[in-house]
Amino acid sequence: MTKEKSHKTKIIVALDYTNPLDALEMASKLRDHVDGFKINHALWSQSVYIKDYTKDNELFIDCKLWDTPNTVKQVLQKIVDKGATMTTICTFNNEAVFDVAQEYAEQIKLLAVTYLTSWNPEEQRQIAKDMPYNMWRDHICSPLDIVQIKHEDFMHDLYRVCPGIKYESELKGQSRTTTPKEAQELGADYLVIGRSITEASDPIKTVKEIYDSLHS
Repeated sequence: MTKEKSHKTKIIVALDYTNPLDALEMASKLRDHVDGFKINHALWSQSVYIKDYTKDNELFIDCKLWDTPNTVKQVLQKIVDKGATMTTICTFNNEAVFDVAQEYAEQIKLLAVTYLTSWNPEEQRQIAKDMPYNMWRDHICSPLDIVQIKHEDFMHDLYRVCPGIKYESELKGQSRTTTPKEAQELGADYLVIGRSITEASDPIKTVKEIYDSLHS
């Protein structure tokens, strides 16, 4: 999706909880300190309540849609109806799915997902039958790939929403990670940060430290 030109890197907190009360408590605590929240399938039924905590910021519903055109259209409509401002679509869909998705391009930020930050290069080769330097002809993903994306999107017309961000902690299950500052320097528009914030002893203090690091 095309983007408004902006040089401010924003932070979206991933609420990777299974207990909705934990997610709502964290959203309430951070609502005035971050630029939005991301939820996945586990909190689908709570999205309307979490929307109340996003104020005028982003609500990112991350379902990585991969299905038939009709099903994707139905789910996209529900995501829009829930007040989401961002959602993800798997790039392994066929062209008919993207034709359907285009109908929503003015209502929500449609983000392409190629492969996950948890996949190492060998797993990517096994699953996608391709390697990173080939996949970035058309698609976008982690901060480490922005250098390659720039060759295709040299005018920075696309949003660069980057997961796999770590801050003073290791991300279990993640193979492709960067620090917030590294991602910003690579050209990220949004940093999606989860456990580094939500599992911190003082999440608000951690958010402030991350913003300070981006402005240093």
